[in-house]
Amino acid sequence: MSSEVDQMKDLLSNFTDIFTEAEIDPLSKYYELVLKWNKRLHLTTLTQPQEFLEKHILESAFSESLILPSVNQIWDLGSGLGVPGIVISILRPDLDVRLIEAGRNKALFLNEAAAHLNLKNVVVIESRFEAIEGVPEESCLTVRAIEKMEKMIPEILRLGGEASQILIYGAKGLEEKIRALVHDKKLESLLIPGSNQRYVMNIIRST
Repeated sequence: MSSEVDQMKDLLSNFTDIFTEAEIDPLSKYYELVLKWNKRLHLTTLTQPQEFLEKHILESAFSESLILPSVNQIWDLGSGLGVPGIVISILRPDLDVRLIEAGRNKALFLNEAAAHLNLKNVVVIESRFEAIEGVPEESCLTVRAIEKMEKMIPEILRLGGEASQILIYGAKGLEEKIRALVHDKKLESLLIPGSNQRYVMNIIRST
């Protein structure tokens, strides 16, 4: 495991335009924690340093780059292994990050990660997101990997009804389903850097 973590540090150091030296260490430790817990919880199938960096860390950093200046809180739905929530919390310690996870074991992992990485800005909420009434106005809702994503779009939009911003990961086809339900918000579909088929739907509340 140590060699993989060393590889991750080396890879991250190639992206000094995105990550500071102070961020590389906690991001590497986060990767190490995922590897440790993955054997038991099956958090991700992407465990090699390069693929973990590309799909989990860099995609999360792309989300962070889109967050509106007015946002002071992140709500990461179905957080799972903590992507993009944990990564955003490392890159933006000024933001309060809420990780919503229904699975008991995954919630335990997220709490362990927050404690181990000393992320004072993270709160883990063990709950199905359907049970949450709504999120605050100056917040950004992030949704990356939940089951039956297309079916859950109306519920996601309900939860983020008052949010300043919603970021939803998905294929290009998801845009049409969202656009049919979003009438009072700005919607843009952004291709994730380095990908040819993965997008982030950036939904911004009209002011």
